[in-house]
Amino acid sequence: MAVEVLLRKLMYMRQLLRDLELFRQASFSEVVAEHYKLERLFELLVVAASDILNHLLAEQGVVADSYRAAFRQAGEQGMIPMELAERLQDAAGMRNVLVHLYDEIDYTILHASIVPALTDFAQFVQVMESQMGG
Repeated sequence: MAVEVLLRKLMYMRQLLRDLELFRQASFSEVVAEHYKLERLFELLVVAASDILNHLLAEQGVVADSYRAAFRQAGEQGMIPMELAERLQDAAGMRNVLVHLYDEIDYTILHASIVPALTDFAQFVQVMESQMGG
């Protein structure tokens, strides 16, 4: 992946995190009222992070067949810490529920996922930037 493309994707993720940050202190009722915004932010964060990893994995000849697999394989390859990979796999699972409606959306889980997502995806961005030397 060209460095410029990676930087652009990381900047995009930072913007998504700024948008999600607005919900850090959100009450449960605010989450319910704004759930479409939150669902979309979660989806876009998962897609952007896994897109970066899919490109980096492909450079090593590894193909991930799902969002969860991209995070798992990135952890196994040492691209991101394994603990972070495991938490991001959970985020990918939630993204699948949100997008495909496998289950009824549990707004309690959505509400409880805001702060961990802010932490985990910020860590992801930092890890990617540190690997670039920036």
